[in-house]
Amino acid sequence: MAVSVSVEQPAMSVAAHLDITPEQYDERIRTLIPLYDELIPEAAAALRLANRPIERIVDLGIGTGALALACLGVVPRARIHGIDNDPAMMAMVPARLGRKRAQVDVVQADFTDAAIPPCDAIVATYALHHIRTVRAKQAFYRRCQAALRPGGIMVSGDCAPASAPTAFARDLDVWFTHLGKTFGRAKGRKVYESWADEDVYLPLEKETRLLSAAGFAVEVPWRRSPFAVIVGIKAGAGRGPGRT
Repeated sequence: MAVSVSVEQPAMSVAAHLDITPEQYDERIRTLIPLYDELIPEAAAALRLANRPIERIVDLGIGTGALALACLGVVPRARIHGIDNDPAMMAMVPARLGRKRAQVDVVQADFTDAAIPPCDAIVATYALHHIRTVRAKQAFYRRCQAALRPGGIMVSGDCAPASAPTAFARDLDVWFTHLGKTFGRAKGRKVYESWADEDVYLPLEKETRLLSAAGFAVEVPWRRSPFAVIVGIKAGAGRGPGRT
């Protein structure tokens, strides 16, 4: 059984943003983003903090399915509803998911506008920085909170730098150093700066305040400069995901 795909609106290509093709993604993303191979499993592991069984997961920006596969390693019987605006990326999901592909359906849409169905968990990695304003992100977090069932969980893995200027500069230096391994430091910095038209990285402190204001209890189970896994837990329920 293949992954089900529903199309709602035109796509925005990942190639235009990162200057890569979907086929190159797995190899190139590791040269562009430090700690990629650590953050994905840590984000999936954070599902264990939910206060209810996880049967339905919404994956915001499912891409090629790396996070979806990691989530199914933590909650093997869950079903995943993936949302992504790039059909070329989503076309790679069936091969990555293998025998698990029957547990996943995907819709082509901008996740900031698409309907979020009732669910037990909402997950995203390297996605929510595309929400460009604090006001829009606050409204989005409230929409996610409303979609979650009591005890449900929202997990975001992304760049979440420090607020203080010196610490912020140190956080970004980790990224520039990583890019320098591939491009040289000066060009690597230019690569990072080329993403500014689409990427907005809010400080960790701001992210936690926005989630709290949306009604979540907030945890940060993992952080390695400049990235973090940030968790919002909705009140209610009382059984964790291990019993799904």
